[in-house]
Amino acid sequence: MATNDTGFSVDLVHRDSIKSPFYNSSYTPDDQIRTAIQRSISRAQYLQDVIASTQIETPSSYDSNIIASQVEYLMTVKVGTPATSILAVADTGSDLFWTNCEPCKDCYKQNTPLFNPNSSTTYRDLSCSDDFCSAAGSNCEKNQCHYNVNYGDGSTSSGTLAKETFTFDTSNGKAVGVDNIVFGCAHQSDGNFEPNMAGIVGLGTGSTSLVSQLGSSVGKRFSYCLVPYSAKNTSSKLNFGSNALFSNPNVQTTNLISGVSDTYYTVNLANIRLGNQDIQLSVNNIIIDSGTTLNLLYYDTVDQIAALLEKEIPLPTVNDSQLQLCYKASDLKKVALPDIVYTLGTATVTLGSTNYFVEFDGKMCLAMIGIGQSSDGSIVQILGNVAQQDFHVGFDLDKGKVYFAPTDCTKQ
Repeated sequence: MATNDTGFSVDLVHRDSIKSPFYNSSYTPDDQIRTAIQRSISRAQYLQDVIASTQIETPSSYDSNIIASQVEYLMTVKVGTPATSILAVADTGSDLFWTNCEPCKDCYKQNTPLFNPNSSTTYRDLSCSDDFCSAAGSNCEKNQCHYNVNYGDGSTSSGTLAKETFTFDTSNGKAVGVDNIVFGCAHQSDGNFEPNMAGIVGLGTGSTSLVSQLGSSVGKRFSYCLVPYSAKNTSSKLNFGSNALFSNPNVQTTNLISGVSDTYYTVNLANIRLGNQDIQLSVNNIIIDSGTTLNLLYYDTVDQIAALLEKEIPLPTVNDSQLQLCYKASDLKKVALPDIVYTLGTATVTLGSTNYFVEFDGKMCLAMIGIGQSSDGSIVQILGNVAQQDFHVGFDLDKGKVYFAPTDCTKQ
């Protein structure tokens, strides 16, 4: 790192924020929630299709079950010397950091200028003898290390692995530069990528992810604090190193466990409790994922939660074409609602109603989608970003730990 700082924070911008290039001024807040729900439904349908076709396999280093078009949070990174600013998807469900590069023969139409490696004095192609190349199992040609990423929706990105200087404009106004970051310089990218995105920043657990490469300089730690959707003028925060440490006395911690892929942040789902009633769980693992809006839980789990809530809430339900349990918003806001307590390994995470109901079109609906179960349990459930809003959520890759602390993220 170009500074002696061991910690820094950057803005994490939600796609519907007025600071985002995806922001559509013609969309009402109801429209934004409805489209976010649809993205989660698409994610759930994709996972069900995978289960139905029995194509469940442990992904390789550069395979990802995410859907390339499902953009939720973005971050700005400056690449090269002189620097080219790119806006990329921050993704905890993949590892490799890649961006489109000149020349790009068969790339999706990107709205911003592509990175030109010939214009950077710090760009270096990764040789086939480099440990990163061999660890990734990438193809080599003319002593250049090549990569290929396949996403769950059929989208692909391929090109050359290289080393470059990356610069982060931090939330306190300082610039932090990091040398020799391995990234994918894409010369082909095709599929459902959005024109306003310039690549993906992988924040998974693999060796090529950004947090793994920052390594000891940040203690292999990062965290985020997601503001509620209603806080349109406030950015969430992505923290590294000492900025990702927890001083909150109410912090809860648990171990990460092995899941469908080592890329994902998977924890044991030991229990879900609503009021004084425990939910009977069929599957006991769940991914912590900022890139999915709603919780994806197995059908029987969602059915039990919905049935218990319906007993607890003395109001008539209203219909919705997409979500399972809905009420008239003006009525529900007058009723005291129970907490839902998730026991994640040794961590107790208490969700208030704002973390399990979403409001749109004059109604409030349960922010959960039921998903089918594979015969071997290899597709896991997802704790989405609605459930994580106003929590400081941190990951320590060296210790294999995840942390949760209730926090007013608008004040971070």
